[in-house]
Order: sequence, then C-alpha cells, then structure tokens
Amino acid sequence: MKVRLLSILVFVLVFEPISHASESQGTDNSSSPSTYGGIGIIQTPTARMSDDGVLAFGISSESPFNRLYSRMQFFPWMEIVLRYTEGKHKPYYPGNPQTWKDKGLDIKFNLLDEGKIIPEISLGLVDLGGTGAFSSEYLVASKKYKDLDFTIGMGFGGLAGSNNFKNPVGIIFDSYNQRGGGTKLGGTVSLGNFFSGPKASLFGGIEYKTSLDNLTLKLEYDSSDYSENEGRKKNFFREFDEIFKVDSRINAALNYKIKMSERDMVDLSLGYVRGNTIFANISVHSNLNFKGTDKARIGPEKIRNTNLGVNSFHQLDNNRQNFLINRIIKEMANNGFVTHNIIFSGDELAAEVSQGRFLETSKYIDLAARILANNSLPNIKTVTVINIDLGIETFRASVNRSDLVNAVSRGPLPEILVQFDRNQNFDKNVLVRENEYLYPHFYWQAKPKLSGTLQHQIQFYFWQLEADIHTEYSIRKGLYFTTDIGISVANNFDDYIWHYPDGELYHVRQDRRLYLTEGKSGIRRMALDNIFSINRNIKAKFSIGYLEWMFGGAGGEILYIPDTRNWGIGAELFWVKQRDFDQKFSFRDYDTVTGFLNFYYDLPFYDLRFKASAGRFLAEDKGFELDISRRFESGARIGAKTALTDCDAQCVGEGSFNKWIYFELPMDLFYINRTTRDVAGYEWSPLTKDAGQKVAKGGSLYELATNATDEIDYFRNEPWSIKKIFSGFGLESKNKNN
Repeated sequence: MKVRLLSILVFVLVFEPISHASESQGTDNSSSPSTYGGIGIIQTPTARMSDDGVLAFGISSESPFNRLYSRMQFFPWMEIVLRYTEGKHKPYYPGNPQTWKDKGLDIKFNLLDEGKIIPEISLGLVDLGGTGAFSSEYLVASKKYKDLDFTIGMGFGGLAGSNNFKNPVGIIFDSYNQRGGGTKLGGTVSLGNFFSGPKASLFGGIEYKTSLDNLTLKLEYDSSDYSENEGRKKNFFREFDEIFKVDSRINAALNYKIKMSERDMVDLSLGYVRGNTIFANISVHSNLNFKGTDKARIGPEKIRNTNLGVNSFHQLDNNRQNFLINRIIKEMANNGFVTHNIIFSGDELAAEVSQGRFLETSKYIDLAARILANNSLPNIKTVTVINIDLGIETFRASVNRSDLVNAVSRGPLPEILVQFDRNQNFDKNVLVRENEYLYPHFYWQAKPKLSGTLQHQIQFYFWQLEADIHTEYSIRKGLYFTTDIGISVANNFDDYIWHYPDGELYHVRQDRRLYLTEGKSGIRRMALDNIFSINRNIKAKFSIGYLEWMFGGAGGEILYIPDTRNWGIGAELFWVKQRDFDQKFSFRDYDTVTGFLNFYYDLPFYDLRFKASAGRFLAEDKGFELDISRRFESGARIGAKTALTDCDAQCVGEGSFNKWIYFELPMDLFYINRTTRDVAGYEWSPLTKDAGQKVAKGGSLYELATNATDEIDYFRNEPWSIKKIFSGFGLESKNKNN
C-alpha cells in the first residue's frame, strides 16, 4: 500500500504536463500548510505566507504523532502557529495511561517579498518558548516559475538532522556551537538557543500546481532530526528504531483545495514521509479581512413631510405630542432599535437609541436618522442619533436634514455627511421625553454552552455541554440585575478528577477542575451592575454580587476617554471573596483586594489596540499585564496578553508565567440572511496558573465605550506615521466635517 501510494505521486510528477494556466484559473491555489500547521511543503516550511487576516484550524497525523493546530496571519509579514502534539510512542509520564503531549508556538517573519528575480525570504522560529521538543530555527527562500514553486532553506536545531554541516553562525560566535535543551517548567524563551547547535542542514522542495483545478503536488527533502528531539528520544512503548526509521528523506504529497464559500477554504493533504509512513492533513481557513456579500442593503427612500399643522413640537397639544413620540418609538422598534429618550432642542431633533441589529454602525445611523427625519416638524434642521450602550453614551451622529433627504433619495446615507460628537450643547429650552414603556424590563434566554479544559494529567480534553439560562432585569437605564445559571447536560468529568496544583501562590484559578466537577450545575454569575457617565468623557461602573464562577464581591471601574477615542486611562478596585466549588451561595475563607491602573491606546497602524495594567492581582502578586490585539475588516479581533508579576518562574510553577490568546468573532459572519451585532469571544491559556489573574468582571469600560465606534470608518485609524503615533493623545475632538 505504501509503495503504491509513493508510485502514484511520482507518476503524477513525471507524466503530468506542466500547465501554463494563469493564476486566476479555478479556485485560489495559494500555498498550503505543512503537518506542523504553518505554510510549508510537508514537514518543512516555505517562505510563503497566507493572505493577511487568514485564520486556520487543522489536524494532521503521521505516526506516531497527531497534531492539532491553529494558524493566524496576524500581520501580512508575520505568521503565528499554536499547536498541540500528541506522541503515541510514550506516556504523558511513566505509569500514566495518557499519551505524551506537547504545546508549541511557531512564528515566521517575512523578510523580503518576491520580485521578478529575487525570491521571497522568511525567517522562522519553531516551538518558541516551550519545552524544546521540536525547537528549531530556519532561513528559507521560495521562488515561483510558472506552475512550479521552488523552496530552499537552512535549518538549525530540529531541522539540522541530515547531511548537515558546521553551523555557520558558530564559525563567527563560538558560543553558538552549543545548543541547550528545553526548560523543566517550560514557557520561557531562551534567546541563546536561537540558530545555535554544532550543525545546520539544507532542506527544500517543490510545489507544483497541476492542470487539475485546486490540486497541487508536493515533493521535499526533509532534513528533520528524528533522533535528538525531546519528543522523540525516549520511548516507553516500542523500540526507538522501529518508530522513527527513516528509509527516505524524500517526502511526497498531494494537496486539494475546496472552496466552501467566498471566505472559507479547506485544504486536504495526503502523502508519504520517511519512506515508510502515510500522513494526512486537513485544514479549514477563513479570511477575517473579507467581509463577504452585504446582507443588509439599504435602498433609496423618499423622506415624508410630517404635517401636523404647526412649526415645532412645543406648539403641539399633549395628545399630538404623545402621538409623535409614540410613532418614533414604534418605528425605531420595527427596525430593531430601542429608544430611551427623544430630545427636542431648538431646530434639532435627537434620540437616545440602543441597537443589536447591525455590526456595521453606519447602517444603524442611516436607518435611525431616516426615522427622525420622517418625523421632523418644519423647524427641524438637524437630526441626531445618540448611541447608548449599557446605559452610557458612546457617540453622537448628527446630519443636516436637507442633506439627508437629498442623499437617501438616491441610496444609503454617505458617512461624509455625518458629523460625529458635535461639541454644540442642546438649547437651554431643551425638551426631553422618556420612553415610558421601557423600564423596568425583564429579559431571559436559554442557549447551549460548551466549555472544557485541555491537557489534564489524566485525559487530554475534558468537556461539558450545559444549558446557560441568562436573565436580565433592567431597573432603569444603566442599572441591571443579571444572572447566568448553568445546568449540566452532558460531560466527561468524573467526581474524582484529581489534579496537582503547583506554584507558591494561593490557588485562585488552579482549583478550576474542582469548580468544574463539584459545580457541574450552578450559579455562574448573579450581580447588580450600575453603568453611567459622570460627564461626556468620564464613565463609571460599579458591581456587587457573584461576579463570576469563582469569586463574588463588590467594586468598580472609572474611565477617562477623550473625544478622539484614541486612548483612555482608568482605574478599578474590587474586594472579592472566593466562592465554594459547588457555585451556589456559600463562600470559602479566602478574600482579597485587587486593583489596577489601566492605560489604553489605539495604535495608528493595522487597527492595533494596546492595553497595559499595573496593580495587584487576585493571588496578591503585583505586576503588569500587557495586551496587544488587532481588529480585522470583518470586525473580528484577535489578541494576546501576558502577565509579568513579582512571582518568579518557580513561584508560578509549570509554564513560568501566565499568557493568553483570545479572539472575538462577530456572529454576523455566520448568518446568511440576517445581521447581528452579537460577538462570541474565547480565551485560551496553555496552562491556567494562579499568577497574573484578574476578576472576570466582563469587558472593560474602554471596550464598551469604543465598541460601536470601532465599526465606523471615521473613528478608524488612517495610514500611520511616527508623528501620528504621538498625535493620538490630543484632547480636542477631531471632526473632519468642521
């Protein structure tokens, strides 16, 4: 069977005529992933990158390894791969029934783009900051000729396993002739290991686009070290040579692409490695910079004239005033908007509105402004939409009514006509009419929720499917009592799931498995939140109750954010007490005070957001949390954060320090015939440790204040310069329309 498969691959290469079809033929035939998850040939990398914003998930298998990976093209010039590897040739540790597992983080940097003569060149770091099981570095070049894509590279560490030669870096720096191993605790970055070791090796290959649409053939020379890596050198099940016998360094594979939608693709690979092993690889990827087909197109409309026989709202009698107010509220509701207040100020008609229908804020402004214009009396010259999110104003959008009438008669409202955050105050004779039907308001929903934990000592993945019953009682604008109750539906937990928490801090998070087992069903959150604006630029939030599944208490946050919305500064302080494992009403003995000074800055390139916090964490360690994230064109956000505290590597335990990767995906991406503003978030940590932990109180005030404006081009950063990096700190309102 194995010989037959290799023969078929060679036959395809020899007898397949070289096609000179253009790149546009068929589905996109860009490069595909290696078994490690990054863009590559089979076992070795190439210099190629995915399109900017591509997020991929995949599984590969080649005995004795199975890999689960995620790849993100975070920048056009930087690829990041997060990977779990299972080794079926040995146990997690001696005497344990679970197979060996290893986490890995790979980063590849594009150094030079391909030209007519010069190749594309990239530099990569494999298994960065881990235990060193697959640690390697490489410099690689790729060049296309017609339907052939050639790659050649130089590998160090794990890629320096055959036909090697003296490390050229070691010739210059003698210290680079020695290569250290991984760390016991893992999680650290050993800069001295980069491009080190006594030997280096050349690797390379060819990727050939066949005349069959979407099908490519891959051949490579694999220089991987199959004897020295930590993940391979110890065997508890079989003889070593039986597992990693290398009959050939030439690997071959076929890769087929399936286009699932405008945004989504699937790569299917099947091939032959080491001259004796079949491998398979499947990868699903989506481009977060691709918005896709517009699901909500707003057409032209002829704005009506409201003729009630008077010039202004003040001249109406009480019945007709109520009629007009109720009509605005009803028309807003028919479009999925909630009206809080309607404001008449001289020649301006404004409404405080909340919405969850549109991810694209411009569409919401367009429809809400049309409703106000349709219900304007003759004296109204300006209509204003005041956006309210969870009780606080996050922006104002004003448009001249005459300009709006003319523009929407032809189609959507152009953003250029909208003035944001006008500094003009309302008239002194302002009249505010509340929506008398809005408060108090009760809302509930039940939805499925899947949660789990990776890499437990007994089993790799523990999961739970529960019914999440969410209730929300809105007492008034900004004052909410919410509950989240989880009812277990199915899980693979066991009451005797044991764990060995390590480190030297009080276990504020490492006891999470006890919460999972003893609190399979329980109160996940039950709290009263008050969110309000102190003035135009200062927001505040106070909370009391069972704030999350592990802690209850009281505290709050205050934020200053200027009209520019390029930055913000705030503070938070909470007293919390640890909840019992059953997640009902009782508490454990541990309590503490935790607080932070927070700084937020939207960097003027790649829609990056930087956050920094300094203060005291849940386990009473002190230090910093740093967070960098990027927003993509679809509205998705992906980021990473790390906590550096006065708890050293020994104090933290395995993992050495805490780090997280998170993403927020708009649910709008998954709907076909409707739109939504809902977002699903997920946070992943390779190991849940006690250091650098915060109260899970929900999103920050800065995120709340900028959530809607993140989707408005006016507030999005333009192409950057060094000058603009520092100009974002201005306190004055920026208004392109003035």
